[in-house]
Amino acid sequence: MTPFPLHFHWLVNDLHVCAGPPSNGQVWCLDVDVWRPSTGEGEFMLWDANTPWGLVRRDPRSRTIMSVSPVERERDLLIVAEQGIGDIIQQLRYVPPVAAQFSRVRIQCNPELHRLIRQQDLAIEPVTPDQALADPPKVRVPLMRMGALCSDPCRGDAYLAVTRSAANLARRSHPGLLVGLNWSANRRGVARDIKSIPLDLLERLVGDHPGISWVSVQWGDDEAALDARRWASDIERCGRTVRDVADLAEVIAGLDLLITIDSAPAHVAGALGVPVWTLLSKPCSWRWGLDSEETALYRSMRLIRQAVFDDWAECLARVSGLLSQAGHSADVFGAMGATAAGEPGPASLYESGGQASVSLSDALDQCGRHPSLRAAFVAQPLEFLESQGVRLWPRDYRSLNQIFKAMVDFHGGFSWCSPLKSLQSATFNTTVAS
Repeated sequence: MTPFPLHFHWLVNDLHVCAGPPSNGQVWCLDVDVWRPSTGEGEFMLWDANTPWGLVRRDPRSRTIMSVSPVERERDLLIVAEQGIGDIIQQLRYVPPVAAQFSRVRIQCNPELHRLIRQQDLAIEPVTPDQALADPPKVRVPLMRMGALCSDPCRGDAYLAVTRSAANLARRSHPGLLVGLNWSANRRGVARDIKSIPLDLLERLVGDHPGISWVSVQWGDDEAALDARRWASDIERCGRTVRDVADLAEVIAGLDLLITIDSAPAHVAGALGVPVWTLLSKPCSWRWGLDSEETALYRSMRLIRQAVFDDWAECLARVSGLLSQAGHSADVFGAMGATAAGEPGPASLYESGGQASVSLSDALDQCGRHPSLRAAFVAQPLEFLESQGVRLWPRDYRSLNQIFKAMVDFHGGFSWCSPLKSLQSATFNTTVAS
């Protein structure tokens, strides 16, 4: 039998993927290089099997990914948040338990987040990269890896808050349900073309529900496209009033329901505990799993998935049907239930009670055959495999390679690496075995 290569190289559509041992020695991690030869674009990423959806952009010049575990005698922590706003909002849940171990905590992030962070009871100071450079910390932790340092203290419950006075005033001034719309991803974001819904597809949804007061929370220039649509004349434009994420959170807090794509407003609504229906492309980000309508990240969120790639019309038809069933009762948009924040349901490779020894390859093969096993594996790969008697070492890179490839295969590819970034030089790891 041919041994499994330490570095693994394979093709996914027009992408080349190479995964192997991390250059900086991180445990439970792989360096993943993805590139598209036809355009010369690519991404360097660090993948952590403990938080498989939390891919960190790898920069060989940065020391950030070297400092992961807090050191007891060093009490000055810098949390580095270089991702998009949605990722940062999602990860803020992990800040309080980690920050409690330090006397001083700063978070380096986009200035549009600073005011919202200062409004929270987090005891952290938002800073710019220049401010962090002028006052270097003792310990650095990437925000996207904080899920590997502690468990989710919120278990899906709301963990952000805003001033409700303006939100409540907005609610009283509208008859019926107040439903927000967000249809376009950030132009600088990952997979914008995959995740965004063409605006004109919303015409039928809006027209079929005249009793709803529709509100655009589309932050940025895309909201201006509503002005050219007669059918959108009654949609209130709130996106143009948004200066930063604190403003966005205040608008969303006043809604009965937000209907959105996979973008920052979805995470803001979930973090606030506002009912939100998130429409997902096929493939979607790994964080949303494979097939469930619920997510452990946010109790107030319902996931509505594309059945076929790029078929948003069918997806919106289901949304319209759900709105029709809801009638005019805001109660139906409440929390999804306790199971949304719990662990995946019990799943076993064995139909009978007793377990026998099973290899990683056998476990992954069975997951590929059975949807319930596959979903449980994707949600928490290491925990699932351990429950089946498959135990791994933190630096077992061959096994981690197999797990990573299974994650890609089960999701039908990637949604997080398109479009890729332009490369300055051909520096990918090409010493691979095929």
